[in-house]
Amino acid sequence: MKSLGEIEEDLANKTEPILGFKPSSKFKRGPIGILIYVLCGVIAFFSLRSAGVF
Repeated sequence: MKSLGEIEEDLANKTEPILGFKPSSKFKRGPIGILIYVLCGVIAFFSLRSAGVF
């Protein structure tokens, strides 16, 4: 069974031709990655709120 790091590395290698760069865990944990996570969370919250969940 592969470790989480190996799986992440395999996925990064597969997405490199599509994105044009190799995503890394440094990118996800950096300021841009955190901003993207927060933005997605806000969008999800408003989507759930408009659907009547909250």
